[in-house]
Amino acid sequence: MKSWFTAKELASFELPSLPATESGMVRKAQRESWEAQQRIGRGGGWEYHINNLPKEARRALESALVEEMIPRLAEAPRQLKSVTKALSHQPMTHNQRSVGDARATVVNAIEVLRKQGVSLQAALTTLLTQAETGQLQVHDPVLDRALQMCKDNRGRGGDSPYPSPRSLKRYLSKDIKEMAPKKRAKAPVPEWANRFLQAWQKPEKPSVEHAYREFVAQWDAPEAPPSIHAVRRFLSKMGNVSREKGRLGARELKNLLPFVRRDFNQLLPADIYSADGHTFDGEVQHPLHGRPFRPEITTWIDIATRRVVGVSVALAESGIAVLDALIDSCTKAIPAICYVDNGSGYCNAMLKDEATGILARLGSTMTHSLPYNSQARGVIERVHQTLWVDGAKSLQGYIGADMDQEARQQQFKLSRKAVREGGRLPLMSWANFMEWVHARVDWYNDRPHASLPKRHGQHMTPSQIWQQHLDNGWTPLLLSPDEAANVFRPRETRKVVRCEIQLFGNRYFSKELTEWHGDDVHVAYDLNNADHIWVFEPEHGYFICKAEWNANRTDYMPLSVIEQAREKRYEGRIRRKQAQIQEIEEERRGRPLLEHDESISLGALGSINGELIQHQLRKRVQPEPVDIPLSRFELMTPSERYALHNEYTSGIKATPEADQHWVKSYARTAEYRSFKRREEEFEEWGPATATR
Repeated sequence: MKSWFTAKELASFELPSLPATESGMVRKAQRESWEAQQRIGRGGGWEYHINNLPKEARRALESALVEEMIPRLAEAPRQLKSVTKALSHQPMTHNQRSVGDARATVVNAIEVLRKQGVSLQAALTTLLTQAETGQLQVHDPVLDRALQMCKDNRGRGGDSPYPSPRSLKRYLSKDIKEMAPKKRAKAPVPEWANRFLQAWQKPEKPSVEHAYREFVAQWDAPEAPPSIHAVRRFLSKMGNVSREKGRLGARELKNLLPFVRRDFNQLLPADIYSADGHTFDGEVQHPLHGRPFRPEITTWIDIATRRVVGVSVALAESGIAVLDALIDSCTKAIPAICYVDNGSGYCNAMLKDEATGILARLGSTMTHSLPYNSQARGVIERVHQTLWVDGAKSLQGYIGADMDQEARQQQFKLSRKAVREGGRLPLMSWANFMEWVHARVDWYNDRPHASLPKRHGQHMTPSQIWQQHLDNGWTPLLLSPDEAANVFRPRETRKVVRCEIQLFGNRYFSKELTEWHGDDVHVAYDLNNADHIWVFEPEHGYFICKAEWNANRTDYMPLSVIEQAREKRYEGRIRRKQAQIQEIEEERRGRPLLEHDESISLGALGSINGELIQHQLRKRVQPEPVDIPLSRFELMTPSERYALHNEYTSGIKATPEADQHWVKSYARTAEYRSFKRREEEFEEWGPATATR
């Protein structure tokens, strides 16, 4: 800022206590002998130094000059480093860094003004005046915003959004590293915190009120317990993950912890296949009896291309269902690694055994994820949501967890009513469901996938990325039909006894096994055909013979593995239903499941007296048996009672008055319903099914 001014320039500022005309300013300067110098340049004349002016006039002149300089502050070079750089090695919050940088910006502007010759007081006063009147917002909005952020709201700054001159002077006196506001020290953890968390961090997930009542009930300190408001403030300051420890198990807590995203860009197709089973979220008609049930879908997906390469639909989860889907996937390419969970469908000898397992013959390696770590197989878990859960919502038999409970119950009642009354089920048939499954897989493989690269501005589909690898020279490893038949036949180790091999209750015979008596061999079998088996030498794996089902039969016709699995499943369901019926019958009769123990400790009494007392107690507690004569209906067999009831109800025989009560009550018994159900099944499925 210049320090010498002509009389005309001084008069133009209209300074207080000074003449407002050029001539008057010249006369005052001559009268008071102001310090002057000859003006250099056009026009000549005299210039007067700013120190000649009175104190008030000088301040006014400086303020006017500062107002002219403020619009040019935004173009001035920054002389001070920001707080963010100076404190980059120290932990700071975002708000602390922002306030510190704002203070550094204001200090930098004041220093620029002072280097131009403006006094500190004039620079501060003019800067704040310009900000209060709104002129600073017009000339330099960045500086205006920084000036507002400088204000420390903890002080008594009044209603003004800007700091006081005293605060700005304090910032000027500090080092750059002290610009940021001090970080408040964390409050110490209360002594009662651990005791409250013992009542709060439980898997039952108690509410704050419930845990607080239990916490106060166990309080034994001389001072009063903290209020529930103090407890709530303490919980609000805890970390979101630490607060949930104990309330969530290790499996659920993983959803809140950091995770690692796996990169699959370097993988080729068939490097890794991942598989998992999914119980369908809807009901369809059972392929055997037509009743509603939820099938099990096993899906295999290629990690590199996200293509669904194999799918199998079964009545329940099993190793056979997994094998069926694996066979389907190997028709596209044989995988190097199979990444699955620890379910029984994957952890079995049929797949993993080093000698007889299918994966050993394929040359593939099976890798299991850690227990309760489904996040590691997020690819296949997400496929279930996109393919089957979202797809099931478009079907009439959907009964997923997010469905309205009232609508779900109504759907259940409609399907069960149709079963009881022989009406038409409002569900998809098995054949239509299988068509829907394959169509759904085709839809998934032909839709853009967000994890795949883009082409022409759109994400590629799994089928496109698979074809791209083929075009780039990748060749899938496939099996010939003969190799596939040999590889995918499950194998077991069995002992040869006099040319016979026993497998799944069936016996197979071949004279070529004569010299193998007492030795173990590897036996391959067909899942759907039990007429013959293939026998292999266990050490080198060469083929020995084909043994036929021939003698010592356990059934009139041989049962395949799938048929035996069905029979085993049917028997298990029958046992569970019989247990439920027995429980209902005992509940109806009022008989307790467990007898009460009336034993009494005899203390120091002798064994003879003790036995006598026990005998007397049992005699007193147990009621005397009463002989109740059996009715003529109880003397009949169940078939005779059912036949007699049919004769009465069909009108073949007239119902005596004494038997009318029995006719009504017998129709409500489980025995009658059992015979009635067998009769209906006979009419619906024919003699063969009813007999079986």
